[in-house]
Formats: sequence, C-alpha cells, structure tokens
Amino acid sequence: MMGRAKISALALVLAVIAIAVGIIAFINSPQQIARMWANALARRDEKAMKRLVLPKDRERVSRLLSVTNMLPDMSVQLAGVEDQQGQKIARISVKFSKVAIGRLNLNLSGSVNLPFVLARDRFIFWRIDLEKSEPLIREEAREAVIEAIRQNPALQQLLQLLPSR
Repeated sequence: MMGRAKISALALVLAVIAIAVGIIAFINSPQQIARMWANALARRDEKAMKRLVLPKDRERVSRLLSVTNMLPDMSVQLAGVEDQQGQKIARISVKFSKVAIGRLNLNLSGSVNLPFVLARDRFIFWRIDLEKSEPLIREEAREAVIEAIRQNPALQQLLQLLPSR
C-alpha cells in the first residue's frame, strides 16, 4: 500500500514539474518574447527592454531608444515571427508621421518592419539579440526613410543627396 502512495506522490510531483516547464516554455516562446518586446518598445520602457535582450546587449537598448526619440508619434506592433536562414526573426511594425532631428520637425510619414533576431539564452529562454539585429535594422530603416522621402514631393530633392545602391 505504501508503494502506491509513493508512486502517486512521484507522479504528482512529475506532473507539477511538467506543467511548470510547459508554462515557462510558453511564456518564453519566441512569439511571446516578440510581443513583450513590441509592447516595451511602444512604451519606450527601457527597463523592460533590458530584461528582454541578451545580457551582452543591455547597453545597446539606450542607443535604440535614442533613435526612437526621432519618431515622436511612432506606433508599434508585432507583425510576426518568422524563420529566416535558421534564425527566428521578430518583425516589429513601426509607423510614423513625424521625424524629429534636434529642433527640426519634419512631417515625414512612413512605416517599417524592423527585424529583431531572437536567440536562445540558457536553454529554454528566448531573448532579443540586438548585436545581430543592428545591421538588419539599419538596412530596413534606410529603405523606409528613402520611401518616406519619395512619398513627400517637397523632400524628393533630399533623396538625391543620399547614396544609392
């Protein structure tokens, strides 16, 4: 009789552990981390963003936020998570209608799907890898600015000053 009680207790403990691991895995899935990242970026919540990046990238968060300050009216939402060349990439859609550079405010509308690379941290946890994301973001942002300028006839002359590919 005592053997059945031990087996039942062991089965209960294993079930609780399995449920806990499942919950942790769900909360830390690429989709959930990407959603939390998009929400933190929308709020410009530096503390939350630093918790979502790899430890090596925590200092990069401040630089990213300083760039987003150039888009005072940006709206942000998760566009999706995709597999790209063996990497998980979170696509964050950013829309804007103003660009502020110092005291200069431009009515420059546009949108961009910024790619953020997701990487595993400590086996089960997913985090944003800003170091790997930065070159991808630069290219996407450059294209978005050029397209926004093309859509604004008054600024098309500025496009001539930018390097072409």
